[in-house]
Amino acid sequence: MWKLIFCFGIFILNIVNAVDIWEFSHKHHKEKVCYGTRMGFSYSGSHEYHYESLRRRYDECTHVIGNLEITNLNNGNVTYDLGFLSKVKVVTGYVLLGLLNVETIPLKRLRFIRADEMMKIGSKEYGLVVALTSEGTPTTENPNPGLKEIQLQSLREISQGKVMITQNPTLCYMDTIDWSVIVNGSVEIKDTGNNALCGQCHKSCKDSSGVSHCWGHSSNMCQNTHHVQCDSECTGRCFGEGPTECCHEQCAIGCWNVEDTDCVMCRNYQWKGHCVPECPIGWYAKAQDCIEIDKNFVG
Repeated sequence: MWKLIFCFGIFILNIVNAVDIWEFSHKHHKEKVCYGTRMGFSYSGSHEYHYESLRRRYDECTHVIGNLEITNLNNGNVTYDLGFLSKVKVVTGYVLLGLLNVETIPLKRLRFIRADEMMKIGSKEYGLVVALTSEGTPTTENPNPGLKEIQLQSLREISQGKVMITQNPTLCYMDTIDWSVIVNGSVEIKDTGNNALCGQCHKSCKDSSGVSHCWGHSSNMCQNTHHVQCDSECTGRCFGEGPTECCHEQCAIGCWNVEDTDCVMCRNYQWKGHCVPECPIGWYAKAQDCIEIDKNFVG
């Protein structure tokens, strides 16, 4: 009987994987669009099934449409490898990391959290939540189990909402991050790792004033803190301090000038070199690109 249940579970997982993941090649580069979840801290199935479902959903994924929720990976009998997250570059919803028994979360390429949907906790809304990440049992070999590094060294912008990082007693380096260059909302950090447990940032992570900023202990975990103080007229990013040096509203992360062709990254989609809120008629969206519909295609 249990074999029948297991096979049925794998069958359903394959269906979910096929529906929720959309892979494509375009202009000599390969992107993979995946659809996120809206589960919060809940999950379904066994711990093994839940982990496998996450792995299959996000493996090789570069763009998450919706929320990236990595939770409930805290069973001591399961070996968790989160390397499948290493290619994610954009999340259009919020990011939730919680109830974990892993030491690192390798979101090394994540640049942009758009937070079109925010996680509501009470009356507050969040674009990034990290909570309850020391779920392991202490052992002689590992007396301080739990999350130690969120490897977000590419993160440049959280467009909306606040940041909450709480009840992560082994999580390091959060107090070194200059959050003002990433998010406009408030940042709530409490119950994280101390300097005695964490050590110092790598010596190469010091900014021009000699202050260190890092997401992890190695030299490739430094935070890029270059940031221009924008004029109050700017609703988003800017390339200078004056009121006429604001980025176009369709830009994300930054820009070189005022036009929608001058963006470091598009907030929504790119069409013929322009950053646009949606793709025009005759084009369809995949990841952040507008792709022309093949007029010779017969569906």
